[in-house]
Amino acid sequence: MKKIERIMVVIDANEDYSSAPDGLPIELRKALRFVSDKKAAEIKLLSVGYEKYLGHSFQTITADYAAMRKEYCDRLTESMQGMVDKLSADGFNISSQVGWAHPRYEAIVKEAQEFGADLLVQHCRAFAKIKHIHLTHDSWQLVKHCPLPLLLVKDEEWGDSVVLMAAVDPMNSHHKPVQLDGQIIDAVTSVSGQLGGEYHVVHAYAESARPFTPAGKIKEEHTKAFNDFMSGYNVNEDKLHLIDETPVFALKDYSETLDSDMIVMGAISRSRLAEALIGSTAEEVLDFVKTDILVIKPSS
Repeated sequence: MKKIERIMVVIDANEDYSSAPDGLPIELRKALRFVSDKKAAEIKLLSVGYEKYLGHSFQTITADYAAMRKEYCDRLTESMQGMVDKLSADGFNISSQVGWAHPRYEAIVKEAQEFGADLLVQHCRAFAKIKHIHLTHDSWQLVKHCPLPLLLVKDEEWGDSVVLMAAVDPMNSHHKPVQLDGQIIDAVTSVSGQLGGEYHVVHAYAESARPFTPAGKIKEEHTKAFNDFMSGYNVNEDKLHLIDETPVFALKDYSETLDSDMIVMGAISRSRLAEALIGSTAEEVLDFVKTDILVIKPSS
């Protein structure tokens, strides 16, 4: 994975960030952590608005509604411009853009590709007081359709030294592209170096899920596959973790054990049936893990 220098941050300009540190949303503060050279890096803020009653297809659209839509977009533009002015004064190369589209995720992917983003950043809002980070429709569609590295940001701040956790599956379950695990390791190595921190590599298997297999056989197969895969990388043994648990619980629990700030994992898009079977696990990870998730797609 090449160095991240062009970052697009999706901003919900309707949110109130006045109580946040520096008055900036957490997704933008985290994006700024990738910037070591303010002149070389470029950040673009994107806010895509949409209200059904202000859409062109709405039957009651009139000049008054058109004016309301313009006022709505102007408010988003003003909010974004305040962030741009503040960070430009600090020397950052930053710009903003306001769009109007439905579905929003399609416009976000299109703008990110046209910008040539190395990374797309989007925040996942907590649900009520239980702090369940349920992905919105837009976020989940981005996971499925965005070909770029996608960082889904939660509400926890990163530590001074960022701890990352790479989730790999060297057994290539679900016929996952072989090169995807390599891309995950390349990404976690690159990002940890850019942010300044350390990373761990985790592979989970669940021996109890195959009760009719001879005892120890599943562990033996997964241990060999994991060791063979990691032999191609220079990672200290104490940073490698083979866990006898389902992927969802392994990532959730071990992320808390390591106090990780970010999980780097892969995502693939296949048929609708495959998405229903595979995506259910991925969705549980994305919804219930409190740390940020960096989603990597296989190279085309």
